[in-house]
Amino acid sequence: MHRPRVPSARAAVPWIALLAVLWAGTPLAANDTLVIRMRPALESRLAPDAPYKTELLRLILEKTEAEDGPYRIEYVEETVQGRVIEMINTGDMSLIITMTSQEREDRLRPIRIPVFKGLYGYRALIINRADQARFEAIQSVEELKALWAGQGHDWPDLEILQANGFNVVGGSDYHALFDMLAKRRFDYFPRGLHEPWLEVAEHPDLDLIVDRHLIIHYPAPGYIFVAKDNAALAERLERGFRAAIADGSFDAFFRTHPDMTETLALGQLDTRLIFEVPNPLLSPETPLDQPELWYRP
Repeated sequence: MHRPRVPSARAAVPWIALLAVLWAGTPLAANDTLVIRMRPALESRLAPDAPYKTELLRLILEKTEAEDGPYRIEYVEETVQGRVIEMINTGDMSLIITMTSQEREDRLRPIRIPVFKGLYGYRALIINRADQARFEAIQSVEELKALWAGQGHDWPDLEILQANGFNVVGGSDYHALFDMLAKRRFDYFPRGLHEPWLEVAEHPDLDLIVDRHLIIHYPAPGYIFVAKDNAALAERLERGFRAAIADGSFDAFFRTHPDMTETLALGQLDTRLIFEVPNPLLSPETPLDQPELWYRP
């Protein structure tokens, strides 16, 4: 009598293991912790326990956590922006939140939603205290162009200002730029509206102030950038960001975060003379036609 062959317990083990993997594979993948490695959020010194960039990422990632799984944010050692791009594309960092340019969009993958609603483009001027009357007397952009600005040598702002006819001195070290200004290597240091008051406070020995009269403005969105080939992370971040915009939580976050409330209170944009200049570094995909993404004074 022929009896069907019954697999041994040893033979069945691999199949049981394979079935277990197949059964559990999707949930395990979904629940893997996403590790985000980024630079310290240095511009959020008004809220050191809740830096703007980190808290914005938390808001975005929490919108997708139920579907895509948990996450963890880690900081890596601070380095120059040019080096960061290399580190992202080699996988040593996950992302950077920084001002865009066509070159950066060519080298990295942008999520084209302005993280500061375009406040990057409102540039207040750090100057020597003794020069305040000199800057208050300026009434035209041509008068300002006759002076010299200082910028990081690898910052898009340097190219933007030069393309618009400004005299610009490039520096290789962010911290050294303040000393260069104090030593009058240049006349003023344009900074994003969220930056200069804290920076002046951190250099009390240099007798610098924020000019109270002028603003240079050009469209300058700050984006989240990830590696060119990291489509999965880009998709999750954009999906979470769009969800936060749609349900109003991003607007609420922007309006109430200490960095933004203090920035707008100090900036007093409605009282200043604003020089509008174009930004030739923007890509054609910049969402200038979506007013809900931009802050307007």
